[in-house]
Amino acid sequence: VNFSHIVSHNLRSHTSNISMLLNFMKAETDAEEKEEQFNMLVNASDMLCETIEHLNSVIALDTDNLAKEKLNLYEFVENIIAANQGIILNSNFTVINKVKEDFTILAIPAYLDSILLNMLTNAIRYSSSERDSWVKFSSIKEKDFRVIEIEDNGQGIDLERHKTKIFGLYKTFHDHPDSKGLGLYMTKRQIEVMGGKIEVESEVDKGTTFKIYLNEKN
Repeated sequence: VNFSHIVSHNLRSHTSNISMLLNFMKAETDAEEKEEQFNMLVNASDMLCETIEHLNSVIALDTDNLAKEKLNLYEFVENIIAANQGIILNSNFTVINKVKEDFTILAIPAYLDSILLNMLTNAIRYSSSERDSWVKFSSIKEKDFRVIEIEDNGQGIDLERHKTKIFGLYKTFHDHPDSKGLGLYMTKRQIEVMGGKIEVESEVDKGTTFKIYLNEKN
């Protein structure tokens, strides 16, 4: 089920991003801008290939014995930003990477990709039209956990009404044509498979902060 979610969600995000970049290039007349967009397209293509490699590694292993690896979180966030420049530019959205450059975590690469991508696309999808929108990725160490913080200034969620349902399957909290109620459910399951947990703080029309706790021990 995790695998099918990554295929349907992540590959769709990559192809949408590539499609947007191609549309930008078609409309662009300035040579320098076109060259920059071409470089973005190359990055997007490379990230698509990397996602497919991660999916192949999932297939190659027994799904009950997927190994966690020591991964550089800063580089993973940078890769997600680079791979989704078309979507980010099209939405006039700002992504801030405040993760320390040497911050490492133990995680399954395919799951970390999926989690970060889902957090980014959710922040864009549920951004507010009333202000300049952004999402910020940061990191801290807390006891035996490495913590990923994802904060945005979007529409927010009414936790008094929805706190017990926020990670439920097929649960949606905003009217949006792309809302399926799968992303947060699968994100929570992937984090739990890696021995971690996720917490959320949110206020309507102020924004949302997710905290992902991943155990330092394998």
